[in-house]
Parts: sequence; structure tokens; C-alpha cells
Amino acid sequence: MPDLPANTCLYFGTFNPIHTGHLMIAQAVLRQFAGSQTPITSVTFIPAGNPPHRHHENDLLSADHRFRMVQLATAANPAFQVSEVEIERNERSYTVETLRRLIEQGQIQAPVPMIIGSDALAGLASWREPEALIELACFFQAPRPGIDWVESIELNGRTVPLNTRRIEMPELALSSSWIRENLRTTPDAIAGLRYFLAEPVRRYIQDNRLYLHSDSEF
Repeated sequence: MPDLPANTCLYFGTFNPIHTGHLMIAQAVLRQFAGSQTPITSVTFIPAGNPPHRHHENDLLSADHRFRMVQLATAANPAFQVSEVEIERNERSYTVETLRRLIEQGQIQAPVPMIIGSDALAGLASWREPEALIELACFFQAPRPGIDWVESIELNGRTVPLNTRRIEMPELALSSSWIRENLRTTPDAIAGLRYFLAEPVRRYIQDNRLYLHSDSEF
């Protein structure tokens, strides 16, 4: 695995598929924090290889497809990187374990800056080893519609404060699940998703006929 760039912020996700909302969030982090006391000068996207919380999804694409789409979406921005750190492992992908490995390898230091939506952060108690994850990470929180700013979570009967930074940007309702639903249910939907998807990603989905029905072979 290539070394992570210095001063990078990690962006974990299933990216099924990656869409322009993901790119907007990453760019907002660079715009806001590049000149901060601890500058963020790049964002490293980390597609999940075998996400444990998504096994109920029958339209989860293979890691190879999702990784390729992230590569295509980010290629035009030199401040965006893509890491195979989770895809190259056969085990299920747990964020806390990936952070530990990267810290042990000297790739990054705690607290590790990582991007997360406020909706996902609100559910952090259900993640693997949430207390350890809270110790290891600084959460760069992207606002989501209908979700209040998350400063703490309830964990084992107590309120645990979070090390978190607010990403200053409009709330984004765009989601990968909305895109997949459109592709499954709307004829010729891929043409109408221009600008919701980076153009190379939109063409990749079209050329490979992805997400057309839930039992597709990926």
C-alpha cells in the first residue's frame, strides 16, 4: 500500500456509488481547513472492501467496481487520493481496525482526521469498538438534513463527548441509495443523473450496466 500523503483527512465510505455530494464534502474540508493550525491539504478516500453494516444490501457492487469509480471521480483533483487499505484485505472492514493499522505503520497520527456525515456520527454507538474509535479520531462532520450537530453520543449509559469539527457547507440530501433507486426503477435514468455523478463515473455505470436490477451479477 502506498504511503498516505502528509496532512491528509481520511474519507471512509462504501461509495456505492460515489457521487458529487461526496466530492463537494471533500472539497469543503480542503477549503475550510487548508490554512488552519493543523492544515488539511489532501483528502484520502478509502472505499470499504467488505463492509459489515451493508451485507443486507443486495445491490452492493464488488469492491473492484466501487474502487474504480472512486478513482475515476477523483482523478482530476490532485488533492484527492484513493487508498486500497481496506479493499486489499479479505476480512470485514472496520474503521477502528484500519485506523489502528495505519497508526502502527506510522502512516498517520492520532487523533486521525476523518470525514463523516452527521447521520452516521449520530449512530456511532453501533460501530465496532466505538470508545476506541472516539479516542483515535477527530470527526470532520458533514451536515445532513434533519440531523442536529452531534457533539456527544450515549454509550453504555453515559454521555461521551466527541472530538469533532463542523464542515461549513450546505446540508446535502443526495445519497448513493437515491441514485441506485433511480437506476433500478427509472428507464434511461443514467442520462438524467448527469451532474449528480462525476461524468467518468456516470459513463462507467452506463458502460457496465450497473445497478439496473437488484440481482445483477457484479
